[in-house]
Amino acid sequence: MDRRIWIIFLTVFIDLLGFGILIPILPTFAQNELAMNETLIGLTVGIFSLMQFIFNPLWGRLSDIYGRKPILIFGLGGNVISYIITGLVLGGVLKSIPLLLISRALAGFFSANIGAAMAYISDVTPPKDRSKGMGLIGAAFGLGFVFGPFIGGIMAKRFGYDFPTYFSAVLSFIALLLTIMFVTESLPKELRGAKTMGGFNLKNGLRKLVSALKHPHVGFLIMLYFIVVFSISNIFSTFQLYAESKNGFSFDIEEVSYLFAFTGLVGAITQGLLIRPILKIFDERKVFIAACVIMGVGLGTIPFSNHILVLLLGSLFLMSFGNGLLLSIGLGLISKFSERDEQGGILGLTQSLASFARFIGPSWGGLVYHYISFAAPFLTGGIVMIGATVMSLRLLKDKYRHSSNTVGM
Repeated sequence: MDRRIWIIFLTVFIDLLGFGILIPILPTFAQNELAMNETLIGLTVGIFSLMQFIFNPLWGRLSDIYGRKPILIFGLGGNVISYIITGLVLGGVLKSIPLLLISRALAGFFSANIGAAMAYISDVTPPKDRSKGMGLIGAAFGLGFVFGPFIGGIMAKRFGYDFPTYFSAVLSFIALLLTIMFVTESLPKELRGAKTMGGFNLKNGLRKLVSALKHPHVGFLIMLYFIVVFSISNIFSTFQLYAESKNGFSFDIEEVSYLFAFTGLVGAITQGLLIRPILKIFDERKVFIAACVIMGVGLGTIPFSNHILVLLLGSLFLMSFGNGLLLSIGLGLISKFSERDEQGGILGLTQSLASFARFIGPSWGGLVYHYISFAAPFLTGGIVMIGATVMSLRLLKDKYRHSSNTVGM
């Protein structure tokens, strides 16, 4: 495969690795060092994804005008700066709640250049290989979530909160140098600069979103996908706090990082190895419904593990296994029911809504953890997944059955 694609893969992986590294660190630091309440912690964790939701379309549009490479370079350079600022906050040099929020917002803003990375792969791959190229982007996401929390927790325990963040800054700087030296522009000059930003505005974006949600079959599937991402995102800001508390297991940050790595590994194995053999045996619509139940049970039983690690691992396994199935099948169904000439736009909107769900989820989780109980985020996720299970029964209707080319159960 083209060397440039592997460099783009590395760029996206580093972005997501840096995000994953901070997952076990931010809640612990915010609570122990800045005395932030759970509501504010949820906002701090979620603001990264909110900025991605807002600015992803902008970065994609700018890459159409100025080319892919300048946008990739600008985003990576900005990431280096945002990680350095975060490191200064976590190291106590600039100990400030507003500055922590600003640094995370900047990280999300600059990481929104993922749209430019996907456009680059689309530019340099022929149609027959495009799915493989986009699959590398998906793999980069998965690997970032597997290794990021694991690396972050271990480094924070041994070297302090700030060390993993500076490590992320160094990785982003390396990716920046590789992009400058080895990535060539993929968008020809004659296709650049002629466009204007006139097509990018909030009204236009909302119109496209409403149109996608009204789409036969697809709108319903997009909403289901949003619900799944929201439910799992509930725990991004609160699982760490629960596992470290007396209500949970009184774990330290390194021990919690092992749990995050476990969930990431289960999800990666499910999406990478198990999904195909499962769908060869069972109808994907029925697997989706069953996965809603599995994920809901896993989420809802987390706070009832009663200090028994095996029970907690069982809940996390069910949650991650179900979530891995749902994310893969959900995108597959959305793609299947979209026309070929509209798949890119619809899948892009789906990912934008997923970013919004990753903002709402941690924010909601922190809010109910703070004002109701430590169990509330997990129970909320489980209850919402029960609703998703009921909604997904609609997939068994004839109009979905006749449109789907799957193997029956």
